[in-house]
Amino acid sequence: MFLGTPKIWWIAAAVLFVGGLALLGTDIGGTLGNVAGVVLIFAAMITFAGAPMRYGRPKVKAAPPAEEPIRPIQPPAPAPRAPRPRADIEAKDASEV
Repeated sequence: MFLGTPKIWWIAAAVLFVGGLALLGTDIGGTLGNVAGVVLIFAAMITFAGAPMRYGRPKVKAAPPAEEPIRPIQPPAPAPRAPRPRADIEAKDASEV
């Protein structure tokens, strides 16, 4: 693994890139060879960009969780008391004011 990328991805990108350079450099196939060479170089870039990369320290396997002591089940809290009824408000009609 180099720069966080597995070797197989480096090899695949290198084969595509060298193939594209060979087609461009030797002018095999004329215009179609040049187009294929450019396509292979772009395919190499896309292949490398799509490679899985891992940075930083490798993942450490987590230790198995320690068994927690069994706690007794708490009884549910008592339900709150119903609210008191509101006081009556004597209101007058707005037209009588």
